Amino acid sequence: MWRIMFCCFCGLLSGAVAAGFTVHKLADGIYATERNEPPGLMFDANNVFIINEQDVVVVDSNISPDSSREVLAALRKLTNKPVRYVINTHWHEDHILGNSVWREAYPDVQFIGHVQTHQDLSTTGATNRKGLLENGAGGVASLRQAISSGKGLAGNPVTEEERRSHESDIFLVERYLNEAGSLPIIYPDLEVDSRLVLTDSKRPIEIRFLGAAHTRSDLIVWLPSEKLLIAGDLVVWPIPLIGSTSYPRAYAQSLREMLALQPEMIVPGHGPVFRDTEYSQKILALLDNLCAQVQAAKQKGETLEQAKESVDLSAFRQQFAGDSALLKLIFSMYVQGSGIPAAYNEPTAD
Repeated sequence: MWRIMFCCFCGLLSGAVAAGFTVHKLADGIYATERNEPPGLMFDANNVFIINEQDVVVVDSNISPDSSREVLAALRKLTNKPVRYVINTHWHEDHILGNSVWREAYPDVQFIGHVQTHQDLSTTGATNRKGLLENGAGGVASLRQAISSGKGLAGNPVTEEERRSHESDIFLVERYLNEAGSLPIIYPDLEVDSRLVLTDSKRPIEIRFLGAAHTRSDLIVWLPSEKLLIAGDLVVWPIPLIGSTSYPRAYAQSLREMLALQPEMIVPGHGPVFRDTEYSQKILALLDNLCAQVQAAKQKGETLEQAKESVDLSAFRQQFAGDSALLKLIFSMYVQGSGIPAAYNEPTAD
């Protein structure tokens, strides 16, 4: 999804600061790698290490093998226990492309994903990868030109925030292009339909499918003993990702089920670890409003193009993006630009 955005809007993209992360201890034996990148449209994922009695469970890999090698090195500073499972919360490449690093380091590792992951990777995922491989270099050239000229393709002066973002996009895209074309995709060894529990003497690890959301195959990881929830891209900061592979109405229901667990900590797919549910509630309010407005537009007989004009999300844009031109751009692409069509085209139960 975000790869399509990069190919279509390569001259306008913003992205992450040069690769890096901070390791945070969340509870006994549980650590999160929180990415240091600023907001953007070229992402790298947070990871979680769950260090059990005999082994380790890792949640998500990364946008490139290089990134996952850095994450692996960080884990080895914490423990020499082997990684038994890598859970991919969904099929987007920023969460799976580093899988090969874990397989090389731990040949017996098993990858866990949703039952639809194999099909999604083989179809939409393959198309997205082809697009970025073909268009990534051109996007990088456009970003370099914007930085050197001080002027974006839209003609506006490049802000310092955008400059840092563009430099980061260049870094992440070039990392991606360095190996992505030759990497085999690693599919799940264990598939989750609705729920899978990994048992350990330290804690149960619940892997749940709550329903379609950011994609049709999102998994969350729930640690009930710690009341810690690993949300994947159901929660993304600072702008939620309601993209072309999202299901906004189902997404809202999945968030409700997630919040019903009453987590005390939420690790998002991208962004800082949250110690409350306030930000997740903001995403839910946005989704509810988006879906209600789109439904009203459809009941009036509006076409998709008409709905794009009539649906007014300006209050939410201000709430999420504030005065940042960069965040407004991301909101316009991921909430208005792709979220409205996703809601308009989403099948309904009736």
